[in-house]
Amino acid sequence: MTKALHHAATSPFVEDETSNQDHLDTLQAYRAMLDASIDCIKILTPDGRVKNMNHAGCLALGVDPQSGFGMEWLSLLPIEIRRPGKKALQKAKAGENAQFLGKSVDELGEITFWDNLLTPVRNEQDQVDSILCVSRNVTQQCIAETKLRHLSEFDELTNIPNRRHFQSYLKKSLRIAKATRQSVTLLHADLDHFKLLNDTRGNTLGNYVLKIVAKRLVKGMAGRGYVARLSGDEFAIIITQTMSTEEINHIAQLMIEAVSRPITYNGQSIRLSMSIGTASWPQSVENSDMLAKAANVALSEIKQNGRGGILQYHSQLMKSVTRIAEQLELAQYAIDQHKVEPYYQPKVRLNDGELVGLEALLRFTMPNGELGYPGAIWAAFENRALVEKIGEQIRTRVFEDIQSWTEKGLNVVPVSINASPVEFMWDDYAEKCLAQIAHYGIDPRLIEVEITEHMIVGHGAEYVIRAIDVLRKQGVRIALDDFGTGYSTLSNIKDYSVDVIKVDRSFVSSLHQGREGKAIIKALLLLANCLGMDVVAEGVEEQEQCDTLINEGYLIGQGFLFSPAVSNNQIEKLLSAEQSID
Repeated sequence: MTKALHHAATSPFVEDETSNQDHLDTLQAYRAMLDASIDCIKILTPDGRVKNMNHAGCLALGVDPQSGFGMEWLSLLPIEIRRPGKKALQKAKAGENAQFLGKSVDELGEITFWDNLLTPVRNEQDQVDSILCVSRNVTQQCIAETKLRHLSEFDELTNIPNRRHFQSYLKKSLRIAKATRQSVTLLHADLDHFKLLNDTRGNTLGNYVLKIVAKRLVKGMAGRGYVARLSGDEFAIIITQTMSTEEINHIAQLMIEAVSRPITYNGQSIRLSMSIGTASWPQSVENSDMLAKAANVALSEIKQNGRGGILQYHSQLMKSVTRIAEQLELAQYAIDQHKVEPYYQPKVRLNDGELVGLEALLRFTMPNGELGYPGAIWAAFENRALVEKIGEQIRTRVFEDIQSWTEKGLNVVPVSINASPVEFMWDDYAEKCLAQIAHYGIDPRLIEVEITEHMIVGHGAEYVIRAIDVLRKQGVRIALDDFGTGYSTLSNIKDYSVDVIKVDRSFVSSLHQGREGKAIIKALLLLANCLGMDVVAEGVEEQEQCDTLINEGYLIGQGFLFSPAVSNNQIEKLLSAEQSID
């Protein structure tokens, strides 16, 4: 090699040219990878102008890839999305990650929903010199959540708001009434002797009657009030304006007359009557929380005295208060006499019925020696002191049973225990539970704590979330009970540490409705799989339901088809049988 050639080969200019080409190749490769992504990827200036954007982003926002960019990012978004977009941009500019739900509309009017994540990018001086915005298409997820929300808030049969929506609407109405100094009146209505009609003439007729009644109530209250179906043949009407007792009674009488008109079914004429209990805030009850209870007390009173007609709540209606006192006394007896005990309902593998878990359910021995159920002491579950003692006793009995099964060499399966929202209010639930587990020498992985959706989004949610984290770190699993009927969405459930989703029995019972029933079951399983959680179908009562669940991909279920809740002795025999089979 000549000196000239040698000099050229080692020249820094040649090295720079090669390095530049390498950088160019690398940039082109990065660009190709970004364009291949189905996510919309944008690089923004701190003041929100588009510096660069991949192919998917250009398509979604209608930007020409050859435009050179430089336009305001917010101006490319729909008007109603710009406010949350601006808020997220300001947060990212300040150096924090930001996220918001956006959407885009194409020329055909099709809406696409996007989960937008903004991440600040810092330079060597630790200053934010650009912002990375990644937008992911979550349209199918949003559609599924919307359907779930509607199903959880509206009655499937009548398509009017259900109890859950009613409770939310009532609380909102009371808040507004306080601010505007208006009144809120609640009418709690019940069809007279509907159960007899349903039992003697069949569910098909009963369902038809309920649909007609709901339509008549909604039509009668058009523009004047809110109508919901609470359960069975119970309806509620909320009126959010100040009215005299005479005006309220007049409206209630109109509703009774509307319902009493003959209903024709298969050539037969059916006549109904209705009882209505009413209560107004703040006229007849001082505490807004008592409004629903007061209307229910008035309804119960009129039903106990012949049914039919209207009764306004008044202070003398104390029977419900007496019943509450009796329930609290019964609960205190069960606690003091250590009569609280768990009954266990098996969870089984659907395809072969093998026992895979147990749910501990509260039972207690009443003074007359009969077995008592939670409904007999329901008022106690709103009493923090009583709930804490009941919870401690039921856990103690469960852990003693597990310890005994283990010492006998039985093949112990995981056991789930239900936790009441009130138990978390002292913010020491996890510590007490773990202390008991350690005391009985139990593997924490054998314990599962069941909570409900409203516990992680409602009052005191911060205590529940902290307890969940503490328990899971020690190996205790967390199950979300009654999933699909509460307030949670996919976006916030994924932020909580939950291992198991229990599909509510109402969705399992809807399977007989055909495609619609199956659709929601599919959607629930899809959401659970996306979250990487196990799924348990509750309330399986028929073999047809079990077969459908298996076909839809469900693995675990519980319900009367397999077994009701049974005593410790029966479970011990079942565990022994499982062991002998093994």
